[in-house]
Amino acid sequence: MSLGNIARCARASQIARNVKNGAYINMGKFANFGSIVEDSIFAQQREADLKLQKIIANKKAKGVA
Repeated sequence: MSLGNIARCARASQIARNVKNGAYINMGKFANFGSIVEDSIFAQQREADLKLQKIIANKKAKGVA
């Protein structure tokens, strides 16, 4: 048995234990993704457009643009 094979087997065993214990069920990193409006790309674009409009309005008010 080579060292690479031993390492692969050890990793596979660790993953099997994690699956058995439920480590991958909740997917913690993305658990609540999409649950708030800001997660949507369309909401982000709308917010960016509103910020741009405010910046332009402020420049016009100051007489810059």
